[in-house]
Amino acid sequence: MIINRTFARSVATSIFSTAVDFATLLGLTQVVDYRIATAIGTIVGFLTNFTINRYWAFEASQGALHWQFVRVLPVQAGSTLWQTLGMWLAVGTIGLQLVFAKITVSALVYLVWNYPMNRYFVFGGKPAAPVATE
Repeated sequence: MIINRTFARSVATSIFSTAVDFATLLGLTQVVDYRIATAIGTIVGFLTNFTINRYWAFEASQGALHWQFVRVLPVQAGSTLWQTLGMWLAVGTIGLQLVFAKITVSALVYLVWNYPMNRYFVFGGKPAAPVATE
């Protein structure tokens, strides 16, 4: 099976930054509403994700940092909006457990919004060569 190296690294980065986001969410829900904790968690996770994506997943450190950051801001705003809305729907409307809702919403937002926008808009450039996996 062939997996694009950039995608594989982006997934690993996303898992790590989602863990940072998740820990922030769980810690803050002890003191603020889960919707506010969700928004703050996505911002903390975003800063982690942007840094690792720039230097490792997309290997885009040669690009101008300030322009990449300007391009990532609307992507992050969209991600925060989608995740906060998704959590409100999943927890507040459907009644899913917070942890299950966060995992589900984060995965969907990553696949539909974050990866495509980071890959093609923020860090653009030529695709990485595929790597073979067993």
